[in-house]
Amino acid sequence: MYFIDNQRRIFMKQQVTEDVNIMPQLDKACGLDMHKDKIVGFISWKDGSNQEFREFGTYTCELKQIRDWLQESHIHHCLMESTGIYWMSLYAILTEAGIEVIVANPVHIKQMPKRKTDRKDAKWLCTLLLHGLVRPSFMPDNTQRIIRDYCRNRLFYTWQLNRIRNRLLKILESNNIKLRSVISSIHTLSAMDMIRLLAKGVTDQEQLLSCARGKVVKKKEQLIKALDGTLQNYHHTQLQMLLEDYDHVQKQVDFLDKSITEIISEHYAQAFECLDSISGIGIKSAEIILSEAGKDMSRFPTADHFTAWCGIAPGNNESAGKRKNTAIKKGNSYLRVAIVGAAWAAVRMKDSYWHALFDKLRKRMKAQKAIVAVARRLLKVVYKTLETLTVYQEKGIAHFVDLQAKAALYHAAKPSWPQTDNI
Repeated sequence: MYFIDNQRRIFMKQQVTEDVNIMPQLDKACGLDMHKDKIVGFISWKDGSNQEFREFGTYTCELKQIRDWLQESHIHHCLMESTGIYWMSLYAILTEAGIEVIVANPVHIKQMPKRKTDRKDAKWLCTLLLHGLVRPSFMPDNTQRIIRDYCRNRLFYTWQLNRIRNRLLKILESNNIKLRSVISSIHTLSAMDMIRLLAKGVTDQEQLLSCARGKVVKKKEQLIKALDGTLQNYHHTQLQMLLEDYDHVQKQVDFLDKSITEIISEHYAQAFECLDSISGIGIKSAEIILSEAGKDMSRFPTADHFTAWCGIAPGNNESAGKRKNTAIKKGNSYLRVAIVGAAWAAVRMKDSYWHALFDKLRKRMKAQKAIVAVARRLLKVVYKTLETLTVYQEKGIAHFVDLQAKAALYHAAKPSWPQTDNI
């Protein structure tokens, strides 16, 4: 007979339990299979009666016919897949009519292989909704949708600005204008003013050197050599066209910046102030976090759920007691890029908790993997900050050392259980 001490008996009884979320079942529901030019709808009651198939087009008048059909059938719940962008218009029309619409990830509700048709898909969606077997996707409110579109558009325009700068630099370098060898970046005020004069065909050195500002003034001798190139008339035309594109895109970015700032100050002022206090998170990062996740953290049960939704939490992949590849899952790519960028900024702050954490992780894993771990912890701080709306206080390296000491004491005091196998 094996002897198991009291401590081990207590330890074995302490098991992590999770609540089983049983979603409410419905008496009647509708499944909508979305496509670019066709929508297939299926209505059914829970007992299988009053089943009806209908096919619709995707023009606005036909989307309103779907709304009228559901209202005539007294359907208050429907399910659709988030297929591209085709679901958005119908979602807006149905929710405005008071119908509860659940938008689900197609990966989570796949049909059985070799049994897939549009009608079977619609019936399958209705079946899942009737029995409460589908998990709804995160749907932002109207204000958050507006600021989210603004932030994403600003990102696209920023990419376009970078492409224009690269094309400008290519023309200059191909004609031996070596501005980039003297000035750190061509989008500085000094460099852009010089490029505008070069585009007009100006070759006077004094006039070009008068554009120098700040530290560049001390590099006039290098600038004289750098500005001596082989630009021709058609190069001037190309530069002027690119500068016109640059000015237009920059104007759009400025407009979006102003619009985002107005929405933030009106609806997210307190949350924005709290986020801005976190190490590594600047104005742009805070705006992206609020646009993607919002300020209401009650949508996420825990901080771990939030990090998993973002896509920086390790996945679960276990079979037969063996843990396989646990790379991060797919999530909100816009938020993930923003929080990873904020993590890089945080770890560069000397004497900070994040700098010490990154140094410790860096000793046993690659920098790219370590920064994702730091970003996950940083996102947990974001969750706690938005949940409580409190200003973040940087605790420094001393806090990290204290946590490491407590962890060492905990592991030292942890009892080692006796082996009971093969005795």
